[in-house]
Amino acid sequence: MKEIPAYEQYPVSEKEMGKRYKNWTEALARQMVTLFRVGKEVGGERFVDRLKEEYRKDGQKGAAMWMGLTGTTKEDFKDCSNLPKVHDLIDDTFANYWDGYVEQTPKAFEKELKTCPVAKPWSKAPELCELLLGESLKGMAKELNPKFKTAGFSKLLTKGDSVCRFRVELED
Repeated sequence: MKEIPAYEQYPVSEKEMGKRYKNWTEALARQMVTLFRVGKEVGGERFVDRLKEEYRKDGQKGAAMWMGLTGTTKEDFKDCSNLPKVHDLIDDTFANYWDGYVEQTPKAFEKELKTCPVAKPWSKAPELCELLLGESLKGMAKELNPKFKTAGFSKLLTKGDSVCRFRVELED
């Protein structure tokens, strides 16, 4: 078993560390808002387009990791039936909670998230989530199956909606 480095040996309980990690998450989310604002100011639409491109590529690369973690392969994504396996693991990993699906059929997958640990700080730059996570999810969908199409988020907590809603459809 690998030894835990000294810098990860905290003198507090796991519960207390959870609280402190939450503080870090919020602080990092605020820092991303600042970086995004400065980037837009300095680089304008070129900066925004470049971010979209990079996050779409990250989503494509990440598809293999999420398939590995869920025990799925590209063959499992001939239609939308297995998308919950990947999306549920992603959402559970990042503390986003949901209550079933809006639609879960071979032709479409649509889900609403009710919670998000960065919704409050990212509401200062509401387009940030759609730009970063939306593009990443678009890239992942395309990598899982080139016939998967998504417009991204139709609702966002960061924009004041009561949920985040994301839909993927299988193109004929």
